[in-house]
Amino acid sequence: MAAIPLNETGIRDVKRALTSRFPKDKSSHLSEALAAALGFKTSISLAAALRESDPDDPEHRLLNEAAFIARLAAVSGRKMGVSDRWLIFDNLRYADGNSVIRTRSPGYKQTKYTRATRLRSWRNMLVAGINVAIDRRLFTIRPGDNRWPGHEPDRYGRYNPYLFEFEVEGIPAIASVNDAGYDELSIHVAFWPSPDSKKWVAAAWAGFLAGDAYASGWLERRDGAWLQVSMQGLQDQFSCRRHRLAQVAQLEVEPKGYADRGSFKL
Repeated sequence: MAAIPLNETGIRDVKRALTSRFPKDKSSHLSEALAAALGFKTSISLAAALRESDPDDPEHRLLNEAAFIARLAAVSGRKMGVSDRWLIFDNLRYADGNSVIRTRSPGYKQTKYTRATRLRSWRNMLVAGINVAIDRRLFTIRPGDNRWPGHEPDRYGRYNPYLFEFEVEGIPAIASVNDAGYDELSIHVAFWPSPDSKKWVAAAWAGFLAGDAYASGWLERRDGAWLQVSMQGLQDQFSCRRHRLAQVAQLEVEPKGYADRGSFKL
């Protein structure tokens, strides 16, 4: 995957790496495939989006390898070989000082959400909360880029959580974000909040005190951008009323610029 800022710098950095990776393909074909990787139908629509984007504070988009290969095959008319299909944006050779944020870690392939209902529900809750925070510019996936009101430590050197409310597919929710050190963020999310949710949601192991469903986790931002998944299991990071579990597990939410799984860091 990997993510880039949706501006001229991000496009330039990844386009140069793609030109080196696919030297026999036309530049125009690579541009069309890159647009597809970023979720656009054509390079023209990508260019239009760039004109509307704030070049100094753009959103970040994940690069989709499958979409890139499919579009490149369509516009070039050539059959994609095995080496083509093994494209991984994180592994391309980028120039020093590039704007690409890597999203794959050794733990990426170790996590499977397809059959693990509780793990998938935990993932959905945290992705929903992180996405809202990114949309509201409370923080970005860049290291240290915290923006929520009061994100600086208080006079005692303590970091205090910031609470925000939102809704996802009709489900009321509340979440908290806090600086966890080392460019990590601590994220807590409660669905169907309890009457005292504002008191409890930011607490460790809040469980049902925060709401009918509760999830907590960490967003990595120093070595890349991904939701950390512990191989030891959820332990106290997730709780959900039985009659709510299926609805939470079936949510369709995709991460905005970060991977929804990756190595757990202490």
